[in-house]
Amino acid sequence: MPTHAAKVAGFKRAPILFPDPAVPIMAYSGGPMGARGGFHTHTDEDWELCYLASGAADYQLGAETLQLQAGDLLVIGPDDPHVCLDWRGERFVAIFRRSMLRQAGLTVRCGRSVGLEVAGMRIPTQTHVVPWRRTTVEYLLDRLQQESFGGQRAKLSMCAALLAQLLLELARSENERRKMPAESPGGSAKKIVERLAVMVRADLANCWTLAELVKRSGYSSTQLGVLFRRATGLSPCQWISQERIHRACQLLAHSEEAVVQVGAEVGFGTRSQFYRVFRKVTGTTPDRYRSAVLHEDHPS
Repeated sequence: MPTHAAKVAGFKRAPILFPDPAVPIMAYSGGPMGARGGFHTHTDEDWELCYLASGAADYQLGAETLQLQAGDLLVIGPDDPHVCLDWRGERFVAIFRRSMLRQAGLTVRCGRSVGLEVAGMRIPTQTHVVPWRRTTVEYLLDRLQQESFGGQRAKLSMCAALLAQLLLELARSENERRKMPAESPGGSAKKIVERLAVMVRADLANCWTLAELVKRSGYSSTQLGVLFRRATGLSPCQWISQERIHRACQLLAHSEEAVVQVGAEVGFGTRSQFYRVFRKVTGTTPDRYRSAVLHEDHPS
């Protein structure tokens, strides 16, 4: 009987069938649980990103079995035999051809020797997306899922733009993950930032202040500011504003709530404050953002 290694070496390539030949990218999500698929490889051009938003998953990559937890990302190259054995929770998958990277507008290298490298940052085969970037990563994967299905050739440029944003977020996450401070007397920096991130995201409508975060973290305001800047590149207050806007974008795109109501739901006390911060983060107004998203979904 052939060994497992021989089976892996002998696998034939299995081309991915894209729903629209004009859009060489496919994204989908699955949940709340699933079972083993078929052990396979891709064509020479196809790369796959597997991201676990919640729960846990078991993957077989070559002869190795990998366990993924919430926030974990798996990068699968064309020559990597793989299969998802099972998962519990929400899983996102994006498969794209290497030709898409030429339209991404980023410095991207990919191949057997370099793996996937974005803007000089190599994204390892298995990595962990830092908590403060997960909302954006999940939003971009969700938008890719919407745009990659359909017969409109104009979707190609949108998919390329979304893929570029996604890869850049992953590169930033990897850079920030590597720079996480070492253990401190009050607990690891990663755990403290992650705990604060979960707490804030669970109640964005709350009037979060620096004093409140300092009280809950056990750090001084100066220490907490340094911790956040090392981990996110932003101050705590800037990070909270960014998270509020990311959530507002999701609500504007996927709900019919009034714009003012969306602003209040994510923690902005006044309409003018919401518009000012939204424009600062996105470069446009909430109304124009919603109109653009609706136009993309229902072009005339």
